[in-house]
Amino acid sequence: MKLVKNIITIDGPSGVGKGTLAFSLAERLEWNVLDSGLLYRLVGYLSSNEGLETSQEIVQFLKKSKIKLITNLNESICEIELNDKILGKDLRNENIASRASELAKETEIRNAIIKIQRDAYDSEKGLIADGRDMGTIIFPEAALKVFLQASPEVRAERRANQLKEKGMSVIMHDLLEQIQQRDEEDINRKISPLKPADDSLLIDTSNLSIREVEEKVMENFKKL
Repeated sequence: MKLVKNIITIDGPSGVGKGTLAFSLAERLEWNVLDSGLLYRLVGYLSSNEGLETSQEIVQFLKKSKIKLITNLNESICEIELNDKILGKDLRNENIASRASELAKETEIRNAIIKIQRDAYDSEKGLIADGRDMGTIIFPEAALKVFLQASPEVRAERRANQLKEKGMSVIMHDLLEQIQQRDEEDINRKISPLKPADDSLLIDTSNLSIREVEEKVMENFKKL
């Protein structure tokens, strides 16, 4: 397999800084970002807002639709253009996230999303792919694969701070338990389990700033 130098994959569990790193690198390299989780939120949105009840209905809708991923570097977010309608905040609520998590377990759904993810790569532009199986399943040809780690306690604290900034109350014990449960599910799921690719650059972000993580990645990128 020929390795592709202008794809960087960033995998890891929630709360390790994947999204922040992806946009930091994208700004530096002037590449696009693939927020793979947003595509699963699109599936949750279709189920919740468009009345598509089964996986088969959702897959058929996806196949017939025009879907474009948009990198908004100014706001450090990805958006989805679905049949000429921009979906941004529409995809970012907890009900849709919860539904997306359920549907992501369906083989038909994952297969449909894989094609959309791979189509996000523009060989002239370059891509930072953020997710849980980017280096193992979606872009195994990426020359640089990054796998971020951090302790559950650090990740729970980061998530708590995010929620507090939104004015939400937080119970740390419950938050830590949710993160540990999600890790167990992701690691042990039959389809695309969470694990580093064999040739991944492993980085523990527990005690590193985003700039320090970025520099570690760029050091390795410059060696390609």
